[in-house]
This record gives sequence, structure tokens and C-alpha cells, in this order.
Amino acid sequence: MLSRYRGPVRAFTDPVGHALFRLRLRPNHLTLAGLGVSLLAAAAFVGGRTRLAGVLLIFAGLFDFFDGSLARASGQVTPFGAFLDSVIDRYSDLVVLLGIVVLFAGMPHARGAVVAMAGLVGSVMVSYTKARAESIGVECTVGMMERPERMICLIAGALLDLLEPALWVLAVLANLTAIQRILFTRRAVRDSVVALAGAALVAPAVAAASGPGTTPGPQTERVWARAIEVYQEGDARPIAREMATAAAQGSLIGDYARLLLAEAQARLGEVAAARAAAVSVVESHPESRLAPGALVLAATLASQAGDEEGAQAALARLIASYPDAAEVPQALYLLGMTGEARGQLDAAAAAYRELQVLAPATAWADGAADRLLALGAQGVRVPELTIGQRIDRAERLLRGNVPKTAADEADRIARETRDTGILVRALRVVADASQRLGRYEIAARALELAAARVAPERRPRLLLEQARMLLRAGQREKAIAVLGPVESAGGPEAPDAGYLRARILDDLDRQTQAAAAYNAVATRYPNREVAGAALWRLGWLAYLRGDLRGAERAWLRTAELPGGRAHRVPALYWAGRVREQTAGAQAAAELYRKVLAEAPRSYYGILAARRSSAAAVVAGGEPAIRLPADPQEAIGADPGFARVELLRRLGLVEFAVQELEDVVMRSVGDPVRLYGLSGAYVRDERYHLALRILRRHFATAAASGHDALPRAFWEMLYPLPWRDDIVEAAARAGLDPHLVAAVVREESSYHPRAVSRAGARGLMQLMPATAQPMAEVRGLPFRDGELLDDPRANIEIGTAFLAGLLREWNEPRLALAAYNAGPSRVRQWWQARRTNDVEAFVEQIPFDETRHYVKRVMLSWEEYRRIYGPLSR
Repeated sequence: MLSRYRGPVRAFTDPVGHALFRLRLRPNHLTLAGLGVSLLAAAAFVGGRTRLAGVLLIFAGLFDFFDGSLARASGQVTPFGAFLDSVIDRYSDLVVLLGIVVLFAGMPHARGAVVAMAGLVGSVMVSYTKARAESIGVECTVGMMERPERMICLIAGALLDLLEPALWVLAVLANLTAIQRILFTRRAVRDSVVALAGAALVAPAVAAASGPGTTPGPQTERVWARAIEVYQEGDARPIAREMATAAAQGSLIGDYARLLLAEAQARLGEVAAARAAAVSVVESHPESRLAPGALVLAATLASQAGDEEGAQAALARLIASYPDAAEVPQALYLLGMTGEARGQLDAAAAAYRELQVLAPATAWADGAADRLLALGAQGVRVPELTIGQRIDRAERLLRGNVPKTAADEADRIARETRDTGILVRALRVVADASQRLGRYEIAARALELAAARVAPERRPRLLLEQARMLLRAGQREKAIAVLGPVESAGGPEAPDAGYLRARILDDLDRQTQAAAAYNAVATRYPNREVAGAALWRLGWLAYLRGDLRGAERAWLRTAELPGGRAHRVPALYWAGRVREQTAGAQAAAELYRKVLAEAPRSYYGILAARRSSAAAVVAGGEPAIRLPADPQEAIGADPGFARVELLRRLGLVEFAVQELEDVVMRSVGDPVRLYGLSGAYVRDERYHLALRILRRHFATAAASGHDALPRAFWEMLYPLPWRDDIVEAAARAGLDPHLVAAVVREESSYHPRAVSRAGARGLMQLMPATAQPMAEVRGLPFRDGELLDDPRANIEIGTAFLAGLLREWNEPRLALAAYNAGPSRVRQWWQARRTNDVEAFVEQIPFDETRHYVKRVMLSWEEYRRIYGPLSR
């Protein structure tokens, strides 16, 4: 009964939750503390100290009262947390009432013990009837003796020395509440049959009465938002009422309205009506992303109502209509379960087997394996997988990121099969899986075996991959030998094979052979990108041996070659550097001006500007893309984005994010819309998603630095959230805050929960092993790495680490390389350097990732200074 006042009470409890969060407490701490105090209260009852027990129950209630507030304040509301809280509440009730039973059992009259046991039974049944009703789709919250009322009754009885009368009240009302819930559930289940027919009749009329894609008025929108808020707090009645209207089902979000209606009706126990509403999502919006999930819901509700045949029909429809949906594995598992329920054990086994083939890397497949074992124990003949199904399964295991299992299965297939096509597929899986596992020699051997069994026209591609695996395994001479036939075959793979052979010779320091190989690639394949790469490296061979004119010739040739477009700007810059050394700054100015004319806001444009007296040439004329000053203007009339905005305003934020991803996918090829959608991501503080779009589709525009690009574009491309934290941390470490901002941008794209494949976490991508001692020195609780998800703490530790590297190297580019690749590697590289010119050293960094990283951070550092100016709090 008191639960209806939960909303108003939260206005007082949530501030307490925020205070507890600042003390770094977690909800489960309070939940377990409440159980401990309940145990003490039970002990006090056993000892006859009833008033002390009453006081302890007050404290136990407060712990239980505030754990939910703490969960909301800390963003740690989870299904398991709610489950644990409910279970601990049951334990607390039982131990307290058992303590009271023991108290009265020691008295001359057993009446009090009997009443206490009756209260215990009633308390258990109140909780059990609610849980059992919810398991069949009925939300059962009727009755006045819920847990808060029971605890108040016990506390009052204990403090006022009226424990036995309080127990009488509790026993009678708790058992009446349980009976009331039984009757309510019976009525809800009976009425759901009538509701199904009514919903089936009303749904077409609702659809016909409303215009497609209408936008609700402000008042209607406020009503819906309030209904959704109440629904999220546990009351499904308002949302069920509002989403059943023609206005909701005919609106821009009609599919969401129908799905919300189905879920709300299911909570209210209107199973049949909920099922009809779920099916109506598919009937009215077959292309909606919600349709597969709606069919799963319809099938689940059908099973709850005992209609396994209807459940099977819904699941079969999902699999047939949406074969690529993420819900298909779940549908196959449920199809097997419904088959078992109907006694169709062979069909169930077939569904489970299909699941193991189609989605072997999912938890549903693990469940299917358990069910197949159970069916086999019942004497059901479980069909063996064919060799074709097994190789399909192995390939899907690899795609599902289970490389070890995929490799093992593919290896068994390769040993068993005599079918050449399947053998090659199996060897391909072994190779790809071994590569992911770092077993490069095994990968190379598998590719060699596959190449020997394919048609001649397919062989060069496999041999080229084999050479790459041998190179990664450190077997350079073998790689050169494998590349020879690929290059001499003259097929599409020959240019890449020739360039790779030249790079290996370069790495082996066979400079004469490498130069000849690079020249051969550039001469034979001038239109291929490898030609530009070959001349770029040829220039560096000349530069590092002191042949500056030879380097200039190679780089100028790179800039003019059709295949040198990707290297044109860096080649022009380095040709200018060489000419500056050989002929003076005036002679180099022309080359620097070309760099500034083509890419003034690039890494090389920044370097050229520092070496040239000429200002960057601002692109004139019409820009390639004209963007509005306000990104919102680019998508204001977009109906897809209107859906996103409506969902967001209603409080359905996660749905809005998913819809926005769909809108982005449909907008590829329309840069103005993509710009507007990037702005939407930034507004929602999803900077990493905005940067993903901007980097992919606006790199050329950004490098041009066209003066028509609005400031909003630059602030989205170089965002600065957590500004105060960055400025404070940089000040403490003695760093330029613009540099810290640039590192955060390139490390995580301002995604506070980013996790790399290596395990680096947070905004500045810190490895736990590196960050933990630094956190402990600062008195920060590391909590198994959870601290790194805190933006402020991550920035603090990452900035301090970067400052330490800068103190060691006294050169930002070397410190950045060490931040990315590790200090020990950079020490080795610097010790083996062939030039003291740091700019040239950066170009020779062996790791592509680290080399590009240093350049990106240096560019971002400059851009943050240009866009934001001096930074202060």
C-alpha cells in the first residue's frame, strides 16, 4: 500500500543516495549491512530485548530504504541488484520472525509462538504470490500488508511493548493479502481471454483512425512522458492507457507505442491483450527494428497462456521473415523449448541443432547443448552434424570471436574430409583463427596447404597471405621465397607481393636490393598505390644514407605519380625539407606553399607553416561541402531524426540512440545530414560516435581548412568535454591542457568506458597494471580497475603518467610514442636511430599504429590551441 508513495518519497531519499555515492559506497554494501542488522535484531528478540530489537529494525529499514537511492544516484541499477535486494529482504524477514518465534516458544503459553508462525507464513505467501503471478505475466501488487507495512507493524509492537497484538495484526492482514492476490490473479488470467478478442477488434480500427507518422502535440507529449516515467518506476497502468490510443499508435513512434502497450499489458496480467499488441507491431510495422523482438514477446506470452502452438507459429514467423535478426538464436532456442512442451522431441532436437550451427558462439547455443544432452538421455535420437554443417559452424565460431574452438573444430574437419572445397575452407579457418591467437607459423602452414589444393588462379592470394604470416612469425627469408612466385605470376597480387618483398629487404638492411625492388614496383605499377609507397620508402633510403638529392628526386616523383596520391602531401613536405638543406629556405618555399595550399590543417600542413613565411592559402570559391552553422538545421526536417528526437524527449533514451544509429546508416553519402547527426551525438555526450562519423566522412574537408566550415564543425571534430578536469590535472602535472585534450581524443575519442583489445581502459586508455600503483599513491580506491571508468580519476592518472614520460624524454613526440607503444620499445628505437632529427625519427617508427598516433596527437594539439585558445577553469 505504501509503495504508491514511492515517487514522492524519492525526492527526499535521492539526495541521501548522492551523498552515499560520494562516500564511495555501493548499493550491495547497504543491502548486506541491512541483513546484518536484521540478524542482530533477531538475536535481540531471542534474548528478550524487544525494544532494542525494534530500534535495530529501524536501522535495518533505513539500509533497505536507501540502497535503491544509492543505486539510482550511482547509475548502478541492475537486474541482479534488484534480485539480490529482494532475496536479502526475504532472508531478513525470515530471521526476524524466527527470532520472535523462539522468543514466544520459551514462554509458558505457546499462543504467541503460533501467532508468530502464522505471521511468518503470511509474510512468505505475500511475496510468493506476487512472484508467481509475475511469472505468468500478471503484475500483482494488491493488498495492504506488503513488506514496509509489515516492518512498521513489528517495529511499533516492539517499541511499545505490544509485540503479541502486533503479531496478530500482521498474521491476519498478511494472510488476507495473500488470499487477495490469489483472487486477483485468477480474475486477471480469466479476463485476458476476453481482452484478446477485444484487442483484435480494436487494433485495426485504431490503425485506420490515425494518420501515418503524425507528431503529437506538446500536451500529449507531456502526458506520454509522464506515463513512461511512471512505467519505469513500476506502474504500468498509465502507459497501457496512453499507448492504446489512436494518437499513440498512429504517431511517428507507432511501433514503439504498440510494443510498450504489449509490455505494459503483460505486467498488468492482461496476457492475451499483450500478445495481440505484440503481434500488431509486426502487422503494422513489418520493417521496424522492433518487429523481431515483438514476435519473441508474442511467443513468450503465448507459452505463458499455454498456447505452445501459437508460440511456435510466432517463432517460425520470426525465423522466416527476419533471418538476419539478432533475435534468431533466442527464437531457435524457444522453438526447441516449445517443441519439448508439445512432446515434439525430434523437432526440438532439430531446432537445437540448427541453433548450434547458426549461432554457435552465443549463450543460447550453450543452452541448446544442455538440452540436447537431456533429450539424448531420454532416448531421443539427436541428429549428427553433417560435414557441411560442421564447417559452417566453425566459420561462425570464428566470426563470433571464439578462435580457439573454431581452430580445433576446423582442424578435425581437415583431417576427416576428402572434399577439397571443405578442406580448403577448414584450412582457411585454421589460418585465420591461428592469426588471431598469435600462432603465425601454424597460420602460414595452413595457408600453404590450402594454396596447394586450390585452382591456380586462387593460389597467389593465399601465398601472399602466407608470406605475411611468415613475416609476422619472424621468418623473413621464407617469406621472400614465397613471394617470388606470386610476383612472377603477374596477377592482381603481384604489386603487393613486390612491395612486401621490398619492405622485407629494407628491414633486413639490404639497401641495394631493397632500392632495386622499390624501383621495380614504381616502374611496373605506376597507377597502383604501392608505387607511391615504394617511392616514399626509396626516398627514405636515400635520405638516411645522406643522398639528399636522391631523396628529393624520389619524393618529387612520388608527388607526381598517379599511384602516389596518398603520399603526395608528405612527399612534398619532405622534398621541401631536403631542398631547404641543399638550396636554402627560399628554394623550399614553393614546395611548402603547395603543402599549405592542399592540406593546411593536416600534420604536414602544420609543419610546413612553421617552416614557411607564407601563410596557409585559404581555399577560395565554393567549398566541397557547405555546412550550416547550427548542425540541427541539417536534420530539422528529417522524419527519421524526428523519431529519434521524440523518443529522446519521452525519456526512451536507449531506444533513441539505437534509432539514431539506423538513421546514420541510411545517411551515408549525404555529408550534410551526417554533419547534423554528429551534432545530435555530441548533444547526447556520445562524442566517440560523432568522431567516428567525422573522421570517416570529413577528413578531406578538415584538412582543407576551408573558411566556410563553421565553428560548430571544428568543436565537434575536436570536442572538449571534462574541460575543468583536464585543465586541473594538466596544471598539477605542469602540462599544456591542450596536449592532454589531444591525447584523450586520440586514445578514446572521449568515450569514458572505452576498453582496448589489450585491456586499456577509460578516457586516456590506461593499462590497469600501470595505473594501480599510481592510484594507490594518490589514495584512490582502484576497485579492480573500476576507478579507470571514472573520467576525473582517469584524466588525473593519465596526465601524471604522460608528465613522467615528458620528463624522461623532454620531447613531446618521443613521449607520445612511449605513451602508445611503451617506454622500453621507444628506448630501443631511439638507441638504434639513424638520425637525430625527431621529425625524421617519427617517420621511421616501426609500428604503423604508433607512427600514425604521434602524428594525430601533434595535429590535434595544434588544433585544440587554435580552436579554444588559452584554457582555464
